[in-house]
Amino acid sequence: MVALGLALGASIAWGGSDFLAGLASRRLPVLTVLLLSQGVGLVLLLVLLAASGDPAPPAAAVAAAAAAGLAEVLGFMALYRSLAVGPMSVVAPVSSLAAIVPVGFAVAGGELPSSRVAVGLGIALAGGALASLEADPAHRGRARVAPGAALAAVSALSFGAFFVAIDAAADRGGAGWAVSVDRAASFAALAMIVVVGRRGLGFRRGDLRAAGAVGVLDAAANVLFAVALTEGLASTVSVIGSLYPVTTIVLATIVLRERPRLVQTIGVLYVLYGVGLVTAWGGA
Repeated sequence: MVALGLALGASIAWGGSDFLAGLASRRLPVLTVLLLSQGVGLVLLLVLLAASGDPAPPAAAVAAAAAAGLAEVLGFMALYRSLAVGPMSVVAPVSSLAAIVPVGFAVAGGELPSSRVAVGLGIALAGGALASLEADPAHRGRARVAPGAALAAVSALSFGAFFVAIDAAADRGGAGWAVSVDRAASFAALAMIVVVGRRGLGFRRGDLRAAGAVGVLDAAANVLFAVALTEGLASTVSVIGSLYPVTTIVLATIVLRERPRLVQTIGVLYVLYGVGLVTAWGGA
């Protein structure tokens, strides 16, 4: 019960973070939003790690956490840009296809999925295709891929890799070290891009509040999810954690008054249902 509560908190925090990041990315460069939010999150995580007093993890756990950080930052770059250029109520569910990646990883390792998982994969992928379509204004009666959908698919693959790596890191080195090394690696990668590319961040003092809120929510979500993985079954925890698009969709509907087309709404529901079937697999 504790694990499910932690995972639910993580999904709500992730969904809120994505929504705020999408808004911020509509007026600021994605790199600026990422560097500021990741920096705030890193400070928070290091403080929590110091307070926990957890022993240093083995090298394998550090490597897994660092890989998780690199995959996560790539996913964020794609997701925040997709949220900036496309409808959040469509983009967020497409990104939730990340839950399929851990299942594929398990299958590659020799585990055979149940028929429920196979059906879930088909439903989720079909839903992702439907959610990505919108009317083409240049050709009446035709459909086109919605803005941001392709980037959301890239973010899904990246976040899926993050889920696999952070699970391994938390199992071997503990949740505190896993999320701290993960965030340190992602922040270092972003800082290197800024330095090497000599890119100005171009933000005002007021932008720090928005980016800070994104960073706090995301860091909190990572901690809650990592702890949940150590307290319960990964398959069960993933069911709740993968519901983060629901929060983003609700906020986009209430705040931005987004109204997806009927076919997109059906696609969104298919994605959420399919992902639920896939991530609910407990080896059955």
